Amino acid sequence: MMKIAIVGTRGVPNQYGGFEQFAEALGTRLVKKRHEVLVYNPESHLYKKIDYKGIIVVRKKELFRWIPPFSTLLYDLICLRDAIKQNPDLIFCCGYSSSLFFRLFKNPNYVPILVHMDGMEWQRQKWGWFAKVFLKWTEKLAMKWSDIQIVDHIEVQKYYQEKYKITPVYIPFGAEKVINQNNNPPTIIKGDKEKKYFLVISRLEPENHIDMVLDSFLKSRRNELFLVVGETGTKYGRKLLKKYKSYSQIRFLGSIFEKEILDGLRVNCKAYFHGHSVGGTNPSLLDAMGASCFIFAHDNVYNRGIMGENAIYFSTKEDLLKYFQNMENILKNKEEYVKENLNLINKDYNWEKITRQYSELFKSVSL
Repeated sequence: MMKIAIVGTRGVPNQYGGFEQFAEALGTRLVKKRHEVLVYNPESHLYKKIDYKGIIVVRKKELFRWIPPFSTLLYDLICLRDAIKQNPDLIFCCGYSSSLFFRLFKNPNYVPILVHMDGMEWQRQKWGWFAKVFLKWTEKLAMKWSDIQIVDHIEVQKYYQEKYKITPVYIPFGAEKVINQNNNPPTIIKGDKEKKYFLVISRLEPENHIDMVLDSFLKSRRNELFLVVGETGTKYGRKLLKKYKSYSQIRFLGSIFEKEILDGLRVNCKAYFHGHSVGGTNPSLLDAMGASCFIFAHDNVYNRGIMGENAIYFSTKEDLLKYFQNMENILKNKEEYVKENLNLINKDYNWEKITRQYSELFKSVSL
């Protein structure tokens, strides 16, 4: 049995995004394997108990919340400092922005620090020049100062091999197959007309190409709804709301984290659109595969590295318009695509296999 401290997320249960979903999924499964797991939550998190499905929830203050980047960095610093004091067998950092603190504290018992490197975070369009420089710097520090580096995609592993001559451990994210499928739309959608819809579940950020998809959908003059799940309070989210507010066919549902609702939306959608283009594996894509979605994905090495030829790929608005106009013919191949993606979930992305890989890695580090 090991004591594992997970830092670098906005806590469990997931109310934010990919790393939070990952910490919840992996943490609960490690607990079932009799490991002691600590996950750090900010005090602003809506979950107020000290235990979540066996995970020990450690709550810490967020200082200077009115300065988000600085507050997040300071919060990571506080969590990392406390994690070292807890004397776990290892500290698992989700993301590398806190790597500049790895040599700041005394580590008398030499607790190993493992870092999930995520994708190339500095490539995201939302960051200004200073943030990109900072992220590149902390990426370098993480490769130099952490004990083990982990990535979730082969292409990301290649990037670090080529740039730093270091090979991170490759362990993908996981997903579950949705077993209880039905033909009724979730209760969040009402009315007969609304039983047929297209779907996006995503952070509303420029590199996820949501506007490209929605513009093409509108130009095709289709009669279905298009549902968008994602936080609308961001700068780009507000921009999208303003741009499409006059179109009744496009509905922004905001952030949804309840798995049952998300699974219902995925299972019943006509097609799922995944526009992510910046490095790594996005958990929402694996969830769509596990829910038997027919997937249209942005054409890049990351998405192709996960699904291979089991998706319809797009690069331009012209691609998308052509697909929307020919949707009925394309959907005739849905069963084949869905079957192959479910096989991939079973073979490569199932959580039991991934939890074993992490357990073996953690054991090797803590010996």
